[in-house]
Amino acid sequence: MPDHKHLSRRTFLRSLAVAWCAASGLGLKAPSFPQAGEASIIGWSQGGLPLSVHRYGEGPLRLLILGGQHGGPEANTTELAHLLMNHLAENPQEIPPNVTVHVLPKGNPDGLVLGSRQYRSEVDPNRNWGSPDWQSDAYDSNGRYRPGLGGPEPFSEQETAALGNWLWRVWPQFTINYHSVGGFMFGGGEGLSGELAELYSNASGYPRPTGGGGRSPLGYRATGNMNGWQRSVGMGGCLIELASAADPEFERN
Repeated sequence: MPDHKHLSRRTFLRSLAVAWCAASGLGLKAPSFPQAGEASIIGWSQGGLPLSVHRYGEGPLRLLILGGQHGGPEANTTELAHLLMNHLAENPQEIPPNVTVHVLPKGNPDGLVLGSRQYRSEVDPNRNWGSPDWQSDAYDSNGRYRPGLGGPEPFSEQETAALGNWLWRVWPQFTINYHSVGGFMFGGGEGLSGELAELYSNASGYPRPTGGGGRSPLGYRATGNMNGWQRSVGMGGCLIELASAADPEFERN
C-alpha cells in the first residue's frame, strides 16, 4: 500500500479518474465549456459581481473546487483557489485526460468585497441549500442562532440558485469546498466518495471525524448546507476547514 501522507495532487486526481471509471465506465459525455482556464460566468451576485467558474482539462469526469463561500472572513480560501488555478494552468500534465477540474474561487464575491460572511441580503451562503434539514432560522459560523439566516426558503438567494443549477447541470463527481478556520475536514459519505475523502485526509493531514450520533465537528448544527444538499441528491463532496484564518495552506492542499 502507498504512503498516503506523501500523495501528490496528481495522485489524488488520478485516483478520482480511476475510481469513477471503475464505477461508471467512460461512456459519459462532457458538456461544452470554454477553453481551459477561461472563465465561464454561471450567475451574478446581488451586488452585480460575476460568479466565474474556470475550467482545466477536457475529460468527462468532473471535479469542482470551491473557495470563498464565506466571503471576506475566509479570504484565504479564495487565495488558495487562485493558487491552485495557477498550478493547474502551469502544470496541465498533472490532470489525467479523462478528468476536468472546475474552480469557482469566489463563491460569495460581495462578501469578499464587504468583508462579510453573508450575502448582501444577510443570508448565509452555506445555510440556504435545499438539504433535508434546511431551516430559515439557523446557526451562523460563530455558533450564534440567528433568525432568517437560512433565507425565506431553500435556494432563495440568486447566488445559491446559480451554483445549484450549475451543479445540477454539470454534476461533478466530487466537490472540494474550502472554509476556515478549523483544521479538519468532513463529508464524503460512503462508497467511492468516502474513499476519495479519506484519501485526501491522509494526503493532507486534515483529520476527518467519522463518528456517528449526528454530532457536527463544527460544534453546532449547520442546517441547509451545500454538502448536505449534495449528499441528499447523490453528489459526492467534502468540506475542508483550513487550519489558519490567513494562510491559504497551498502546499498542504
